[in-house]
Amino acid sequence: MQRFTALYLAMLGLHATVCLAQKKDSPQTLHALEVLKLGAADHEPDTRKQVALALSLSRTSAPVTSILETLVKDSDYMVRLATLDALGELGDRKLARLAEPALEDDVPEVLFAAARALHRLHDPAGKSMLLSIVEKEEKAKSNPLRVKFRNLMRRTKTPRSAFFLAVEQGSGFIPVPGIGEGVSAMSAMLNDEGFSPRATALLLLSADPSPDVRLAIEQAFADDDWSMRATAVQLAVRPQNAVWRPHLVPLMDDTSKKVRFRAAAVYLRVTR
Repeated sequence: MQRFTALYLAMLGLHATVCLAQKKDSPQTLHALEVLKLGAADHEPDTRKQVALALSLSRTSAPVTSILETLVKDSDYMVRLATLDALGELGDRKLARLAEPALEDDVPEVLFAAARALHRLHDPAGKSMLLSIVEKEEKAKSNPLRVKFRNLMRRTKTPRSAFFLAVEQGSGFIPVPGIGEGVSAMSAMLNDEGFSPRATALLLLSADPSPDVRLAIEQAFADDDWSMRATAVQLAVRPQNAVWRPHLVPLMDDTSKKVRFRAAAVYLRVTR
């Protein structure tokens, strides 16, 4: 009886393995992979970009990783940019190795996307690179790569997709009945031509509770960049940031109306 039971269980295991293999190698699965591979090899950059965007809806597997590995090195920077965004959205820390080489990219937007993706994948290099933008010039002179990163970021506009990522990562505002969420104010800042890459980086880092990020936010209240001050003001509305609320008082007389009005509105919100 025991031998029969063991044989029966072994046959069930074999059957399950065969079924799984058939499922993985089904005609539909193979066709889906073929569609993506053909798109990734298309001569039109926009087609390759659409494949990269679509892969963010997939899940990590050997075939998908292989396609991403090809696209992240694409000759077109928009394809590389979309691929890095997809890597971040997939959330698999094993994918960080695909994003790391992009930190050497000569296109500012790609470099920023690499740092953003690595930060989302909890790779220390992502946080380090974002902090390097927030820091003052003299603090990055010891690291040539970080100096290069800062100089490239000066030549590019704030990526609009940063707004959605910032809200997703927790730097947005929790809806409370009777008061505003601050989302429209944040969106307006990110679409402002004067909103700096430093402020964008600070916003993306703001959900990180580590001491170095907390210090960077506190210092932003007195920064000479209005967008840094405005970002700090908006972050002060969060309950966990109550310690920074005294900084709002002097900013209600700030020379920038974008900071002044926000400071006054947030002060009313947190003190009533």
